[in-house]
Amino acid sequence: MPSCHDAEMDRAPPLPPAPPVLVGRERERERLDAVLDTAGSGRASTLIVHGEAGVGKTALVRAAATALTDGLALYGAGLPLSNLTVPLLAIRSLVRELPDGVPPLDLPTGHDVADALVGVDAWLDGLVEAGPVALVLDDLHWADQTSLDVLQYVVAGPEHRRLSIVATVRSGAVTDEHPLTRWLADVRRLPRVDEITLAPLDKASTLDQLTNLLGETPHGSLVDEVYARTGGNPYFTRLIAAGLPSDARSLPDEMPGSLHDALLRTSSSLSTSTRRGTQVLAVGGHPLTYDELDEVAPDLGWDGIIPEAVVAGVVDALPGRRFWIHHPLLAETLEAELPARERRARHRAFAQWWEARPPSSEVSAEAARVAYVADHYFHAQDADEARIWALRAAEAAESAGMWSEAQRLLERELAHEPASGAAVARLDLLHRARAAAEMSGDLDTELALVDELLAHVDAETHPLAVADLIVRRASVRHLTGRTYHDGDTLEHAEALARSQPPSATLVRTLAWSAMHGGWKPDRSAALSEEAVAIAHEIGAALGMALTAKSVTAFVGGDATASIDCAAEAVAASVREGDWASAAKSAEYRTCASDGAWSPWFAEQITRDREHLVAAGAPQHEIALFDILEADARLWTGDWERCVAILRSCMATRLQPMWDAGGRLTLGHLAARQGRPVEAASHLARAEELVIDTQSFYELEFDALRAIVALEAGDPDAAYAHAVAGMDFDGLPPNMVEYLLPLAVRALADGIERRRAAGEDVDGLLRKVTELAATHRHVVLDIGEMQPWVVAETEAIQVLYRAELARATASPDACLLWRVATIRARRACLRWDEAYAGWRWAEALLRSGQRGGETTAVLRDAHRLALRLAAVPIIEALERLAVGAHIPLTEVMGHPDGAPAEAPFPGLTAREREIVTYLVAGRTYAEIADALVISEKTVSSHVSNILRKTGARNRIELAVLAEKRRTPGAAPAR
Repeated sequence: MPSCHDAEMDRAPPLPPAPPVLVGRERERERLDAVLDTAGSGRASTLIVHGEAGVGKTALVRAAATALTDGLALYGAGLPLSNLTVPLLAIRSLVRELPDGVPPLDLPTGHDVADALVGVDAWLDGLVEAGPVALVLDDLHWADQTSLDVLQYVVAGPEHRRLSIVATVRSGAVTDEHPLTRWLADVRRLPRVDEITLAPLDKASTLDQLTNLLGETPHGSLVDEVYARTGGNPYFTRLIAAGLPSDARSLPDEMPGSLHDALLRTSSSLSTSTRRGTQVLAVGGHPLTYDELDEVAPDLGWDGIIPEAVVAGVVDALPGRRFWIHHPLLAETLEAELPARERRARHRAFAQWWEARPPSSEVSAEAARVAYVADHYFHAQDADEARIWALRAAEAAESAGMWSEAQRLLERELAHEPASGAAVARLDLLHRARAAAEMSGDLDTELALVDELLAHVDAETHPLAVADLIVRRASVRHLTGRTYHDGDTLEHAEALARSQPPSATLVRTLAWSAMHGGWKPDRSAALSEEAVAIAHEIGAALGMALTAKSVTAFVGGDATASIDCAAEAVAASVREGDWASAAKSAEYRTCASDGAWSPWFAEQITRDREHLVAAGAPQHEIALFDILEADARLWTGDWERCVAILRSCMATRLQPMWDAGGRLTLGHLAARQGRPVEAASHLARAEELVIDTQSFYELEFDALRAIVALEAGDPDAAYAHAVAGMDFDGLPPNMVEYLLPLAVRALADGIERRRAAGEDVDGLLRKVTELAATHRHVVLDIGEMQPWVVAETEAIQVLYRAELARATASPDACLLWRVATIRARRACLRWDEAYAGWRWAEALLRSGQRGGETTAVLRDAHRLALRLAAVPIIEALERLAVGAHIPLTEVMGHPDGAPAEAPFPGLTAREREIVTYLVAGRTYAEIADALVISEKTVSSHVSNILRKTGARNRIELAVLAEKRRTPGAAPAR
């Protein structure tokens, strides 16, 4: 899906195509819509949109103007004509291709604009008499002076006319001497003139853009790299991502030709000397002052270079009188354009300059200085000096806690062939690089380093080192979704650790084996007890030992013991700097306290995260809390908060296990809201991340597969997935309680479908009978039945019984769906509440009831489904309501009979009236009868309403209306 970009980069025709999907511009779009809406209310207004090239100004204003349905939108643009002067060129572009029925505008051919001022203004007066008019003028910085004069006259025109003017200006293109500078100063003094500046996209919005471009949610590592290189510029992101596969984890080494050409155009206007100066500045790789540039490159005239480069927008003036290339990709391009020999010489000069700088007393600044020296010697191809300084820089980065930087430098050294007899030194580098990768959260790299270390470290000479590596490999393989446990190798690690006196290695080995060594309750409990005893004895690794004891107690159903151990484990892990154990123990403390799908859980897990952040935990160790909170928010109906959390955290590099968890939550939401294709895409990506999905019981693969199949209309597949999930060895999978209700729901759906088609249903009924006979109760998850878990389980159990009644057409169905609705409401299982409400209303209508209870049930379920944006349930309820001739809401009016105000600005009175009826669930025929108009007229009005509101259909319109009427409202209890 194309992203927004600017006309400076890619000139568009005067009449634009359908607007692209914009990301990250909601606030700016609202302001722009408000300006355009003022024309409809009879007031003139002007908005000037500023932003750098490629940031999306053109796409934003075109999308907003194209969405207008009430009135006329005219597009024009300034053009960078350097050898041709055409008077009123920008104004001419506005009227070059007028729609049918719009009178032409005669413009003078000379440079005297006096007649043009009056003529254009009078022509606009005639247009606004017929309806609102929007003038959209792109690239105002290239507009000729005569066009600017006419435009200023129009901006200063009468207040009470239906005219909106929107213009875009490229930041950096307007210097003190530019004609637009005075023009802007003059129009800013006029009333009804506003300005906004588009900033580059943040990382979360870059994630959204990449998702549109690639068709799937990208890997976090790709988002990191794209954002670092493009700086959030949407146009550059579109170019750099062109041709990438949807599963790409990184960018190719070579920059796409289209991006390279676009970047070169940015600096094409520079003089030869200034271009050379910017290339040298790019080689420096760091903002510098005039004096510093004179010191490192005295052969260049910086007093002339920097001002010209700043005026051209190639270089930015930064605080502290420092200067740097405007965009990181531009810096790459400029450096690459410098001849190789000179580039190496300049790198050597910068290396020597940084080497001569006095050391900094601030550890991170000193680590950066030493790294600059190492990097410049490396690019100067001075291998000996580069190696010496890289090792110094890595040590300084380790001391400063700059783990990603340390990892980068150490990996670069490891990439060189080791010198003869340097095996010991290489092992040291491997150990240091592995530790840095662990601390930075780069698990894939760490796993490769662990494997290389295990191939070279002698178990007889260093048994504890090998045991530690085996345990760490098991941990990384688990976190990256490769294997849930490494039983045989863990036994080997335990044997190695036991061959030595009690140690922290033995504690870690026992603790990990207790949690992940193949679940055997008695053995796991014994291992965790032994780990705690040894940890107390030697005074080390107590946090991990207590974490293992908490986990085994939780799985064993002793919540009190799990909570007590977890509290101790959090404190001990924080003291020891074992952030993985601190996070895991905090998670289990909260999980043992009560249900993971409750509002309380969502708030508590947030507090747990904040506590660990304050204690100094790195982001990659606590991102799990975001995933857990998002999932809890989803269950309780706060799906918008869920999406916001996941949108933010999935723009970072998540550990694959947690990445998979986030994608499953997104897939769950997409399925519930009626987007099965999107849901299947999220599910497929999670399955890519976790190789053995059956072993990772923490993740709800089988239940989600069943839900996605149900929403896709494939009950046979849904049944197969649900039944497969109940066939597990060891610990039950997440959402195991839902597998029976989902299996019976799939059978009930299949029975209803076959009955409607006149087909035999005996086989499906036998399966229902077999399930009911085999499973009187839903399958329970691990852990003690705390109060909220009890409430959730009771709700799910009634849901199961209600589905059995639906499948068998039992007369008890109506009562069971009623109880299921009430129980789900009490347990805050909002999606189940909406679904059960639908089935309850359906059962009531099937039993012939059309009274007040049925109406109330229909309306309550519809109201909740709207808040959840649960499109399949909304549509089902509206079909029931239409068939039963029951309005889903009362159409409330004022005493004088006027319709209630619809929650959308910019609609006509008739459109607001129709929205009220649509939200009430009325059909086109009913609306036509009520308003004494034809159904065709209703349909035409609805099309206009959808375009103005951005809704894709009447269901989405109703969802938006409900949301706007109750902003921030929690789902009804």
